[in-house]
Amino acid sequence: MIDLHIHTNATPHHATWTPVALAAAAAARGLTMIAVTDHNTTANVITTVMVGMHYGVRVISGVEIDSAFNGKLWHTLVYAIDPESPLILDLCAEVVQRNAADAAQLRRDLVAAGFVLPGLSDRDRPPTVADVASVLARHNQLPGRVSGEGDEEAGMRFILTHFAAAYRPLSIGEIIGVAHDLGGLAVLAHPGREKGIYAVPASDEDIAAMAAIGLDGIEVYYPTHDAATRERLLAAAKRHHLLISGGSDSHHPHQDLATWSAADLTIVSRL
Repeated sequence: MIDLHIHTNATPHHATWTPVALAAAAAARGLTMIAVTDHNTTANVITTVMVGMHYGVRVISGVEIDSAFNGKLWHTLVYAIDPESPLILDLCAEVVQRNAADAAQLRRDLVAAGFVLPGLSDRDRPPTVADVASVLARHNQLPGRVSGEGDEEAGMRFILTHFAAAYRPLSIGEIIGVAHDLGGLAVLAHPGREKGIYAVPASDEDIAAMAAIGLDGIEVYYPTHDAATRERLLAAAKRHHLLISGGSDSHHPHQDLATWSAADLTIVSRL
């Protein structure tokens, strides 16, 4: 049983699994293989690999990178790379540094346009683009805001519609290039998830275009993918010769780990 999408407390600001707690929980759940895929950092991979050995759980090195492709935002999972390679460390650092610089530029642009952004300077870290988006939506009337839309989602949608030039996430092509240079795999995370601007369900055209630039696989098995979505993604994977992955995207001990069968995940043969 396998879970290839888990975040530890190395994921900034919103994950709480410690390496020890994660390895112990994975073993108790009967998992034989897991992957640590923190956002834009590999800081906890080696520790979790070592702890996993103690619990009899194989831990795959991974990372989930903020990325963009064809005008949409996506998350790209990179697997089976040396977590201390300068190439992956530089990639992660570039994502974080570019995001901080973009957030600073967005603040200037939004304030110049008459929006108020209180509290961003009171943090113990540089604000991210998502921080700016949340404050923007919380303290300003945004035209076209959808009823029930969360602050971060509403703010990001407004920014990408009206201030898109100020946000410059890395392209999926760049991430695929680094993954392949390191002998690793690049997989599109939760392509069927629907979460506003952050996760627009990938169409077959999206998947085909990513496959054409070297994408290795897609995360077919995911908690919010229903049976019809899984079937659509399985068909796309077959059509475009992509590996099939699956994971829980668990960030905290109260979020269940997945137990996908190794027989369903063709990516396992490459890990």
